[in-house]
Amino acid sequence: MELYIDPVKERKMMLKFDFCAIGMLGLFYMMANLDRGNLGNANIAGMGEEIGLKGNQFGTAVTLLYATYVTIEAPTAILLKIIGPRYLLAGCAFCWGATTLGMGFIQNAGSLYACRLLIGFFEAAIFPCIDVYIGMVYKKEERGKRAAVIFAFSAFSSAFGGLLAFGLTQIHGPNGFSGWRWLFIVEGILTLLIVPLYWFVFPNDARTAWFLTEDEKRMVRARYELNPHWGIDEEFSWGAIINVVQDPKFYAFFIFQFCCDVSLYAVQTFLPAIVKGLGYTSVIANLMTVPVYMLGLFWFLFVAYMSDRTKMRGVWIGGPLILLIVGLAILIGAEKTGVRFFGCFVTILGIYPTVGLSIMWLSDNVGRHFKRASMVGMVLTIANTAGVAVGQIYRTEDAPRYVKGLEISLGLDIVALAMVMGLMVGMWWVNKKRAAQIQKALAEGNPLPERPEKGDYDVYFKYSL
Repeated sequence: MELYIDPVKERKMMLKFDFCAIGMLGLFYMMANLDRGNLGNANIAGMGEEIGLKGNQFGTAVTLLYATYVTIEAPTAILLKIIGPRYLLAGCAFCWGATTLGMGFIQNAGSLYACRLLIGFFEAAIFPCIDVYIGMVYKKEERGKRAAVIFAFSAFSSAFGGLLAFGLTQIHGPNGFSGWRWLFIVEGILTLLIVPLYWFVFPNDARTAWFLTEDEKRMVRARYELNPHWGIDEEFSWGAIINVVQDPKFYAFFIFQFCCDVSLYAVQTFLPAIVKGLGYTSVIANLMTVPVYMLGLFWFLFVAYMSDRTKMRGVWIGGPLILLIVGLAILIGAEKTGVRFFGCFVTILGIYPTVGLSIMWLSDNVGRHFKRASMVGMVLTIANTAGVAVGQIYRTEDAPRYVKGLEISLGLDIVALAMVMGLMVGMWWVNKKRAAQIQKALAEGNPLPERPEKGDYDVYFKYSL
């Protein structure tokens, strides 16, 4: 008997997941970005002078977070399904929120370094687990919009972080307690308040979600049965990791992601300082980042919508990547303040679509759950070493324009564009070859059997360009 899913009922059902799952993940991702990225806002508000940072110690603090961050991403991506997202992410969020709160009481570079290492360790789970969870619950053509909503929370956090930093860094006292300390304390408390809400609302397993009717639970099971390449009931084996390292896509994706992540982390951490270099005071610099991030938010929502609608990822990643390259070139070459500020807007148009849609593109093109989860985690682990590099590429002595760092970012983004073009051509060629094999077998009266256990190496698996 052929399974049928009513599209109207399906859309209604997925809206429930959007509210309870994507909404909660978005809140966590927003707070993770706030708690990780507030260092730049705190620094231009006087943190460095108060705790006695010297030389490139601020850049070292930026780098240290990623020293622990990158080591945990791959294991958490694999463990998400085994432990369960409710338990894994709630525990991590509680710990990074408490650590952020503690940063309000640091007194020297050593305590700053310790807190950054701990935040990196506990925040490492959030991004890979979001990507893996979206791949577990949503179809290919549903993922881009959801990824965009998650990144919209990130863009909103960057804009909101500027406003929050503007307000909180104006506070002085009691007893000489600086505004930048209140920034850490308030953001840490906000994260801790979200944890119990997440615990009670988030669905641990899509098939048994508390907010679904019995008919909707059957619909979820039918979605999985209609796509055997999903591999939702697959058990973990080390063979999944071996399959990842044997797959050429893995290398192309992590090179791409690393190159773009350098630009992403640079913008998140150093944009306030770059804007300050345009001639604004530290207070106004925080405010001036808000419209930049808001433009990035709405642009990414549009790009992700078009990506899902056209069922193409590569074009909608490559186009914004060209904008990113142009924006960096403007920041490097322009001398006039207005032109350089315009360059910030052009740059942000390329940041979110490139790093946000790329992992969805990866998920679309990897069959079976644990190979997909392993590749997501391993790509992010390697790519996020960009965070380690950023603190050394964007050096304190190059402030406020950071021309050398921007030049390196521009070169890496050109490499990323080559990876996008290579992936699109390679996937198109494989799709064409597989279609010819299927047609030849049918013409000979010996149709090829489906082999869903082979995942994306099954001849019937079609790559999404």
